[in-house]
Formats: sequence, C-alpha cells, structure tokens
Amino acid sequence: MRVLVLGGDGFCGWPTALHLSARGWDVTIVDNLSRRNIDNELEVQSLTPIRTMGERIRAWKEVSGREIGFVNMTVGKEFDRLVALIRDLAPDSVLHFAEQRAAPYSMKSARHKLYTVDNNINATNHLLAAIVDSGLDVHLAHLGTMGVYGYGTAGLRIPEGYLKVTVDTDNGPAEQEILFPPNPGSIYHMTKTQDALLFQFYARNDALRITDLHQGIVWGAQTEETRRDERLINRFDYDGDYGTVLNRFLMQAAVGYPLTVHGSGGRRGPSSTSRTRCAASNWR
Repeated sequence: MRVLVLGGDGFCGWPTALHLSARGWDVTIVDNLSRRNIDNELEVQSLTPIRTMGERIRAWKEVSGREIGFVNMTVGKEFDRLVALIRDLAPDSVLHFAEQRAAPYSMKSARHKLYTVDNNINATNHLLAAIVDSGLDVHLAHLGTMGVYGYGTAGLRIPEGYLKVTVDTDNGPAEQEILFPPNPGSIYHMTKTQDALLFQFYARNDALRITDLHQGIVWGAQTEETRRDERLINRFDYDGDYGTVLNRFLMQAAVGYPLTVHGSGGRRGPSSTSRTRCAASNWR
C-alpha cells in the first residue's frame, strides 16, 4: 500500500508516517517545514530536540531498514506539482495533516488569521482538486477537530457524519440530512468547518472517498516507533500557542508553578481539557 502523508513533519504527521512505514506501507512525506519556521517566529522550541527531516529519515532507515520519501512542497500553492506527484506515485491513500493547527496562533493578529485561512483552506481545496484532476481512485483521510462543534457539546451524542433534521416548508415538513451544526471558537476551528463543507461537496460532485476524523487533544512525545531511536522523538510544545493544556500542566507541575486554569475549569473544550471520543464522517 502506498500513502502520501501531507504535513508529515508535524506533531501528528511524523509518528503516523513511522507507524505506517513500520507496518509495510510505502510512505512519502509532503511538507514545507512551516512548523519549524513558526518556532523561529515565536522564538520558542520543542522541549524535546527535533532533528532535521533528513536526519529523521536516515535514522528511521537505520533502525527499521525501511525508507520514507520526502517532498518539500506547499500543498496550497503548488497545484501542478501536487497533481504530478499524485499521478507519479499513484497512492492508495492520502493523509491530510497539512494545516496550521493552533487555535491561539490563528487569533494572534490579522496577519495570523490571514495565514491560517490561506494555508488551511487552500491546502484542502488544492488537494481535493488535485485528486480529481489526477483521475485516480485515492482515499483521503483528514484530521479535523472536535472544536468545530464549539465548547458546549460535552456529553452530547454527536452523530457520525450527518444529522437528520426536519425543515418546515410550504408543502409541509421535509426531512433532510445536514452536517452537525458547527460553532467554531477560533479562525483555526473555522477553517476545519470549511474543510467539512469542501469534503461534502467533492464527495457529492466528484465521488471522492473521504474520511474526516474529529479528534480531541492529541498529546505525548513518544510512540512505539519513536522510542527506537532518540533522533525520532516527537515534539513536546508547552508554549501558549502550540502547547496543549496537558503539556502546560505537566511543565507547571514540574517547576512548582500553580496550574493555570482558564475560566471555571469546568468547560470541556479543545483548549481546556482532553476529550476521548472521536467523531468520524465518511463520504463515499
């Protein structure tokens, strides 16, 4: 099986690429290394040392005997290259992590809002259009977020995919299916709601096979694969923009600083605590 991992240098993309490679998949990472540039902008860095992409890939080959390909590309800007890559490699699947993932970063300024919208929505639309243009039957899996549903959905049974609703019309009540009503709390979350609409459109109009996963907080620095060599370790961000609440709590506890709780501490949302449920939408 052959897979493209878009955003494969990132926090979720890197361990996913290793996981699939270890299980025999032919993996190619596509990334423009923008997350590393954001570290430079914010003047912060991961608590765990992150090696260059070249070092990471060489280390993986040394410990596993398996190769991972790498293409430096901005998915949302280099459409022709993306189409050519998909046609050339003919992947069975594409995993889409190629989005700016931090809600706080997306709200820092007008410039950060513009960057997040431009990067995230264009990356998704370019990818969908490129799969259609390639003429290949490629299954797309995308990592969304529970944050598209807002901060007041704790305990709700969110349906997988579509929600059946009844609409009053001039001819009486009519039943139809809609995406679960979104209520994004940041520009980042808003881009994920737009992703879902794009997926729905391309699935309906171009018959693309798409799985959209809406997960809660993903945390930790090690997986079965990254433990095989210190050069493979994943990121541990604890700053105010990219560090999850769990990482920040761990750092505050380690240095004896009172845990920073925003609001009453009772809100179960993407930026306040961890969720264990994952909602999935499949369009075929």
